[in-house]
Amino acid sequence: MSESPVIQLSSDEEEEDEIEEIEFRNATQKLIDNPSQSEENRSAKKLSDIQCPICFDDITDATTTSCGHIFCLECIEQSISSSHARGQVRNAARGKGLCPLCRKEVTFKETIVIRAKKAKKVGMPELPAQ
Repeated sequence: MSESPVIQLSSDEEEEDEIEEIEFRNATQKLIDNPSQSEENRSAKKLSDIQCPICFDDITDATTTSCGHIFCLECIEQSISSSHARGQVRNAARGKGLCPLCRKEVTFKETIVIRAKKAKKVGMPELPAQ
């Protein structure tokens, strides 16, 4: 009896894992080749300088998703609602949708509104006279 041929199936997850590994290696190599560039990318941005990637306006009521992206509160609420309405998320409960940037599942309940006050510039405190 001859053996029947074996067909190996690979899942999309395996391919995605391989792609992520290659991207990680490439990013790591870029950091090794040009470390000064990574320091520039790590510099903090002011919230007032960030524009909403949905409405392209200054962010109002800055809100972050569980995947770390920042949007206007109203923009992300509408985006989650519309992705739910289009059925883009399996077994989606109300308030569950996709992040407009990375397409990861997000829920409106898990978003966090960033409440921050502008910092006041203060000088050095005066030392008491001796």
